[in-house]
Amino acid sequence: MSRAPAPESALGELEKIHAVLSTARRLTEDGRAVDLSAVDARIRKLCAEVEGLPVAQGRTLAPALTALIAEFDSLAQTLTDRFGGLPSLGDLATAKDAAAIYGKTTKHFP
Repeated sequence: MSRAPAPESALGELEKIHAVLSTARRLTEDGRAVDLSAVDARIRKLCAEVEGLPVAQGRTLAPALTALIAEFDSLAQTLTDRFGGLPSLGDLATAKDAAAIYGKTTKHFP
């Protein structure tokens, strides 16, 4: 018989993500390089844990999830302040270019 995930496990994952983001923000402020490659896997794990919780327990995580979003926003602002705005796809290609590239790739993926 498998047990339902506990909110403590999700909170632990939230704390790990928060620590990575806080460290990344400090490193960026100091002009040092940051590696955020582990964040994607941690976010996936967190989402899986939260989805496995009963609704009432999942709702108890709302403040911690809100704080995590604020940490992402803070890091994004720090990165923007340090390196300027990153280009968007619209800055790099026109809609016509994107459509042409899409048309070329679709023949490879039926």
